Amino acid sequence: MKIKYLVLCSTLLLFGACQGEQKCRYNPEPIFSAGLPHVLQYNFEKQGQLSHESLLLDTQVLLEIDQDVCVKTRQEYQFTVQGNYTEYPDSMWMKEAVRQLVYLSSFSPKHGALKAWADVLEESRPGMRLGEDLEVQPGVFAKIDRIVSPEKSTLLLVFSQ
Repeated sequence: MKIKYLVLCSTLLLFGACQGEQKCRYNPEPIFSAGLPHVLQYNFEKQGQLSHESLLLDTQVLLEIDQDVCVKTRQEYQFTVQGNYTEYPDSMWMKEAVRQLVYLSSFSPKHGALKAWADVLEESRPGMRLGEDLEVQPGVFAKIDRIVSPEKSTLLLVFSQ
């Protein structure tokens, strides 16, 4: 039994488990909240240094935000809509990422910083390629990607440092 545990723990060490609780400098905090304009449904869940936030917007977009803020910072925004967007060019997805951030920045003065990130993405857009990280500021990377099907499509926007 002890050997099985050691083998399992050795395998999990490769993935960062079995090390005990990791000391993190930051804890994930919600970016949005219930009761904001344009937010029909809201949920925020936190587990350790990870969080999952979901918002159903009045535009019928489901926004899900996953954060990991322990050692490095990573925020992944997933904008999901119903419908077939399989024929849209890559450039549309990049423009839509900028457009969504501008929209989110209008929710409250606290969210105004998202407009600054939209401006950074817009400025960086000519050098961006879907699915590839691009350093948009020193040590800060952005990636835009998409998952499409005939039923629904998801725009992915990832910020990391």
